[in-house]
Amino acid sequence: MTDSRTVVITGIGIVGPTGNGHEALWSSLMEHRSGVRRLEGAEYDALPARHAAPIEDFDLTPYMDKRAARRMGRFAQFAIVAARLAVADAGLDDISGPRTGITIHTGAGGIPEGDDEVIKHVERPERTGPLYVPLVSGNMAAANAAIQFGVTGPVTAGVGACAAGTIAVAEGFHTLQRGDADIVLAGASDAALTPYLMSSLANAGALSTAEGDPSTLSRPFDANRTGFIPAEGAAMLVLETLEHAEARGARIYATLAGAGLSCDAFHVTAPDPNGAGAELAIRSALSKSGLEPSEIGAVVAHGTGTQLNDASEAGAVGRILGTGSDCPPVTAPKAVLGHGLGAAGAFSAAIGALIAHHGVVPPVMNLDNPDPACDINLVRGGPAPLEKPGVMINAFGFGGQNAVLILTRG
Repeated sequence: MTDSRTVVITGIGIVGPTGNGHEALWSSLMEHRSGVRRLEGAEYDALPARHAAPIEDFDLTPYMDKRAARRMGRFAQFAIVAARLAVADAGLDDISGPRTGITIHTGAGGIPEGDDEVIKHVERPERTGPLYVPLVSGNMAAANAAIQFGVTGPVTAGVGACAAGTIAVAEGFHTLQRGDADIVLAGASDAALTPYLMSSLANAGALSTAEGDPSTLSRPFDANRTGFIPAEGAAMLVLETLEHAEARGARIYATLAGAGLSCDAFHVTAPDPNGAGAELAIRSALSKSGLEPSEIGAVVAHGTGTQLNDASEAGAVGRILGTGSDCPPVTAPKAVLGHGLGAAGAFSAAIGALIAHHGVVPPVMNLDNPDPACDINLVRGGPAPLEKPGVMINAFGFGGQNAVLILTRG
C-alpha cells in the first residue's frame, strides 16, 4: 500500500520495567538487562509466585499535574506518560482537535485501585468514594489522554487480555485507513501486580513459581520453561498517514502494512494446542499486508514461557513461515521484560518498529536449552540481521484472542 492512507509509525513512548523511553527498551533487549525482581513485602509472603517485573520509582511529576494524577488509576498514569514520550519522540507539539484519535487498551484496567477501595469499605459500602468508577474503568486511560492532549477525534478503549495492545494498534491502523484521523495515539497499559491477580494466575498454572536468580526465570521457548513472569507498564505509538508524516518531515520508524485478528473459540485460558486460531490471524495479517511469507525477515513472538503457548505459537509460525533455519529470525522479548499482560502486545509492536528501524533482531535471553518441540529459528548469542522487509508481531490472549501485525521498513 503506497497511497495517501499508508500508515506509518513516527513516535514510540515506553514506561517499562527496564526504564522509560524506547532507548532503554532497546538497550535492555540487546544487552539482556532483565526487569524481573523478587517482590518483597508482607502481602506477597504467602503467594505461590513471588517474581514480577514492576515499574520501580515511577515519577510522573514531569509529565502531569499531581491533582490530575490522583484522579487516575496507575494504569492510566502509565499510559499518559508513555503517550507524552511518544508525542515528543514524534516531534509533535499540539495534537489537539478532531483530526487526532486515541485508542488505548488494557487487560485489567484499575484492578489495584478497585481492590483497595472494596477492602477499605467492605463493611460500609455506602462510603465508597466517587472516584471508584473513574479509577477502575478500562476506558479511562484513553479518556484521560484525550483530556490531557485536547483530542476531540475518535477516542476508543478496549479489553483484549494479552492481545489488547496489538488490537489497539490494529484499531488505530484502521481508523487512519478509513480517513477518520490524520494521527492516532495507539497502545496499551496495565498495572495489575496485585496479590489477588498474581495468585489467580499462579493457581491457574500460568505463572512461574520457580525460585532462583530473578533474571533467569522468564524462559520463552526453553525446554525448562516454567510459566510466565507478570509485568506492568505502558507502550504507546504515534501512527500517522504517510501523507501527513511526509508533509511535516517526520522520521519514520516503520510502515504498518497489515493487521489480522481471530479467536480460538476453544478455552477461557488455554490456547488451542494446534495453534489454529493463531494461524488464522497470521494468514489474515499477511494477506492484508500484501507480503508473501518469504518476505518476512523477523518475528516478535508472543513467547510467554508457558508450555502450551510457546508450543502452539511455534507450530503456527512454522507452518506458515517455515521450520528450523527456513524460518526467519524469531525474538521473544518477554524473557527480558516479563509479560506486560494487556500492554504486552503494544511493547511488541514498539519492538517490531525498532527492529525495522535498526535492521537487527535482538537475541532471546535465557534460551539455554531450546525446546525441540518449538522448531523455529530463535535468535541466540548475538543479534541477527534483518534481511527481508517484513516484521511480524504476534499477540495471543486469554479467551483465545489473537492479533498479528505486519510492519515493513519505513
